[in-house]
Amino acid sequence: MTKKQAIERMRTLFETLNPETPVRILDIGANPLIEGEASYQSLLNHGFAEVVGFEPQQDALDALNSRKSDSETYLPYALGDGSVQNLNLYKSLGFTSVFAADPKSAEYLGFTSDMALIKSEPVQTRKLDQVAEVQIVDFLKIDVQGSEAAIIRYGRQKLAEACVVQTEIRMFPLYKAEPRLGELESELSNQDFQFLQFATLKHVCLAQRFKKRLKRSEFAQAVDGDAFFVRDLRMVQNYSVEQVKKLAIIADAIIGSHDLTLHALEILLERGKIEAVLIDDYFSLIPEAKLRN
Repeated sequence: MTKKQAIERMRTLFETLNPETPVRILDIGANPLIEGEASYQSLLNHGFAEVVGFEPQQDALDALNSRKSDSETYLPYALGDGSVQNLNLYKSLGFTSVFAADPKSAEYLGFTSDMALIKSEPVQTRKLDQVAEVQIVDFLKIDVQGSEAAIIRYGRQKLAEACVVQTEIRMFPLYKAEPRLGELESELSNQDFQFLQFATLKHVCLAQRFKKRLKRSEFAQAVDGDAFFVRDLRMVQNYSVEQVKKLAIIADAIIGSHDLTLHALEILLERGKIEAVLIDDYFSLIPEAKLRN
């Protein structure tokens, strides 16, 4: 699949479906010094998305604001349950968290140096539902080193119309008292989101002396990764037409799932909102490598 093909599909979907608004994206933990290119970057680059992001670390916030477009707004707030918490900054920025590092986990995974505490500072967290700058959300991307479940729990109103969540999930605990995967999945389920698929899954080599000689596919310990959760498609009758349109666009441009996009288009066809030719046009743009012979 070439980048040109992907852009053509995205443009075809957006211009033909003609949603009422751009895809409204909420990015919590938007640190560009760690993340690199966001999963939604293509939508944003071509004017099909608008982003509200949160980043409490000043250097990362400055980096975001220095390059942002008119479609992006970045806020310095730390989200959570509304309490004052200690924000722990570790040697490696990617481990910044309100949770204290578990030294046993750090040693086991070879992260002792990267998870060395540099400083800890109190921070007033805010509940997502109480942040006036956030309106309606179509897609949530969240990566906050253990605070995902709490932020989502206190963001039920803001996420009421979201159709897809991309969240970091922890398979092996890095921090003391860190919520486990089950708690996050339970909260998402309570808000009618169901697991769709993994976006990434990171493994760590346990045999430290051989980590440069073994292929990554041989690394044993799954630690964390990103996963997509979709608003329960068994209850698709509860989706508005606008939500189905946004789902079709997000499925292609962010998740990379032609199957889910086609499913969303089939729903729109059944509702009489599109013509069958649109589905045929979209299918013709799927790379040959993705099709059965």
